[in-house]
Amino acid sequence: MVTVEFEPVGRRVEVEPGRTVLQAARDVLSLDAGGVNAPCGGKGLCGRCRVRLVQGELSPPGELERRMLGPRELADGYRLACQALILGPVKVEIPPETLAGRQSLQVAGTAEEIALEPVIKRYHIPLQATTVDFPFSTWQQVEVYLRQNYGMEDISIDSVLFSQVETLAGNDHLTVSLRGREIINAFWTAGSRKPLGLAVDLGTTKMAGFLLDLETGSTLAADGILNPQIAYGEDVMSRLAYALEGAEQYSRITRVLVEGLDRLLQTLCSQAGARPEDVEEAVIVGNTAMHHLLLGLPVGQLARSPYVPALTLPLEVKARQLGLGMAGGAVVYLVPAVAGFVGGDHVAMILSSRIQEAPGVTLGLDIGTNTEIVLARSGEMISCSCASGPAFEGAHIQQGMRAIDGAVSKVSVTSGGREVHCETIGGKAPVGICGSGILDAVAGLYRAGVISASGRLDTGHPRVRWSSDRKTAEYVLVPAGENGAGRDIVVTQKDISEIQLAKAAIAAGIQVLLAQTGLQYTDIDRVVVAGAFGTHLQLESAIAIGMLPHLPLQRYQQVGNAAGAGARMILLSAAERRRAVEIARNIKYIELAARAEFNSIYLSQIRFPG
Repeated sequence: MVTVEFEPVGRRVEVEPGRTVLQAARDVLSLDAGGVNAPCGGKGLCGRCRVRLVQGELSPPGELERRMLGPRELADGYRLACQALILGPVKVEIPPETLAGRQSLQVAGTAEEIALEPVIKRYHIPLQATTVDFPFSTWQQVEVYLRQNYGMEDISIDSVLFSQVETLAGNDHLTVSLRGREIINAFWTAGSRKPLGLAVDLGTTKMAGFLLDLETGSTLAADGILNPQIAYGEDVMSRLAYALEGAEQYSRITRVLVEGLDRLLQTLCSQAGARPEDVEEAVIVGNTAMHHLLLGLPVGQLARSPYVPALTLPLEVKARQLGLGMAGGAVVYLVPAVAGFVGGDHVAMILSSRIQEAPGVTLGLDIGTNTEIVLARSGEMISCSCASGPAFEGAHIQQGMRAIDGAVSKVSVTSGGREVHCETIGGKAPVGICGSGILDAVAGLYRAGVISASGRLDTGHPRVRWSSDRKTAEYVLVPAGENGAGRDIVVTQKDISEIQLAKAAIAAGIQVLLAQTGLQYTDIDRVVVAGAFGTHLQLESAIAIGMLPHLPLQRYQQVGNAAGAGARMILLSAAERRRAVEIARNIKYIELAARAEFNSIYLSQIRFPG
């Protein structure tokens, strides 16, 4: 048996060598749960089941594949899932056009009301035709008008606009967009072309994008996609390792990231009926690794202790330099990072939830593959990052999957673990279990006594059995046939251990911050839980297993994609942009790996609370 891993849905399956990729996909993925779309039924007639080999070994392409795909796609690793035979362990990417299901991506988040103060300003300028008596070019007239009417001196023009001088001549009104003293866009005044902005929360697993009207502050479109870098590793360390393999690998992992961002931009503009060339400013927040990989910065020092960023300053880069199809002179602003594992997304989360301004003691968590934690008291902030691992994304869980249709997302255990009620995303038949579902299940089984404080399953329980290879115990969450399940959905002993490790990392990080400030759990007045996973988790479950402090539920606040909300605020307001820089500058960062007490605290938190 060999392992086949499907990205971006995050499912794995053990198959006999010699089966096709399509057959392996059908073992674990239905069409409405992110499977491979093969309209011809796998006969090799339609060419729609294109997948890409990321690593591992498949059979050589046959004549049919060579004809349908061509040498370029074959060289890039693309294959037809119905024709490619599995010869050994492989990782296969299902491209967006082949992916049948759609993941539920959290993009919404609460944001504070702010005063609009965008860095882009629009001016409508009357022009005269150039004659012998009036020998002034279009750009000369623009410069004179801005100086005489708005007192602007030393105006500059983005070089990409120079070529537009000839095409702009002969009209009587010109609209220009200025960023500071630089003209970054120009077009003839016609219709209702509004200045647009793009805000992006660039996560390790997901990208959430927002298209905004810079004049009104309204959100015109919001959407999310999976980060295409997932094909090169589920966590940041794997991706950094891949980038360090060589210049070609670094270039590839950066290119797919930019292509994903540009695809998100095009999607948002299409939804809003807008044009990408009207997007004149972008703000991107992300963890430090995503920030570095996007910009092509050195990452060697980021991949080893003491995990130092190449830089933590706010950056402004022309969108065209990154490869984004925005307005000719548009700028991408990257929010400053704090440390190797605390990036601009954490800064944006603090900004949008106003943690730095809150009275009393506030604990803030942005839970994901990497969980950032901040503790704030009287304006002072101390922060850390803990590797909670990909279990919350459904990875490293035997039947884990990301949050797509058919994933078990909520679990209620009653009658001492004999009865279980499950909810799935989209109300579809259960095919696997996502992060919030596995956390719910473990918490419910622990409260029901099916799992001990050490994390061991009760092998005498009627719903607990041994796996087919007799190597591990497993709890049958959903029997095959129940609610349309095609096979048993189980929680294994290893799954429980993965959740224990993840929750212990978060709990230990909180304890270290509390000890550093001389505070106790009971001193915490407010707990802000952010992130897509943080939005969907049941707080009672997280508290029950000891991941979050045992505090009254009214002290908790789930704020959704607070990093995305912060990115929107920074896009719309220069004052919020300055405030974000101040937050990044004032956070005191604690490197957990350097704390002598961290390991002992971490080990003590692996057990479930008594």
